[in-house]
Amino acid sequence: MIQKSILVLINLIFGSMVLLSYYYGLEKLKSMDKNPSVLWGGVPEILQPGIVVFMFIGAIGYFLFTYNFLFNVSSDKLFLGKFSYSNLHLLYLLVFIPSMVWIGLTIDYVDSQKSMFDWIVLVVILFTVAASSVMLLLFTIDLKVESGSMYLAYVVGAAFFAFHTLFLDAILWTSFFHKSN
Repeated sequence: MIQKSILVLINLIFGSMVLLSYYYGLEKLKSMDKNPSVLWGGVPEILQPGIVVFMFIGAIGYFLFTYNFLFNVSSDKLFLGKFSYSNLHLLYLLVFIPSMVWIGLTIDYVDSQKSMFDWIVLVVILFTVAASSVMLLLFTIDLKVESGSMYLAYVVGAAFFAFHTLFLDAILWTSFFHKSN
């Protein structure tokens, strides 16, 4: 039970911190008289609405697979035959902590001389979140704890979240960021 309580606390505390970091990041942009659209970099405008919609779909998926880990999975479960439930804590922290610093570092990058080191840090942050999301997807696939339709919902939810963090954030955003619209 304590493992699940820790997972709830991680989600409540660090999830709130991610949302606050985005709020403060947008406020910082306003105070700098910069349009928040600078965070898109060179991502084509035609793709942006679809990516925003997919953010919400990925968030719904996140809640689905997190619900599954909290209510359907024993804290004694070994994921993929070797990872304990406490490894979930690490994966969630590797999603939340980099996500908390992403917007601030991106704003600093846009506002600075755009050093290669700063760009590498941003890319590493996004790929850390992506790799952790893929591991959460693999843990979800490994479970098979519910009836077919609910299991499928958890897997699809985790897949949407992993797709968003890996393809849309880590690959697409980093690929387009320095291109002109």
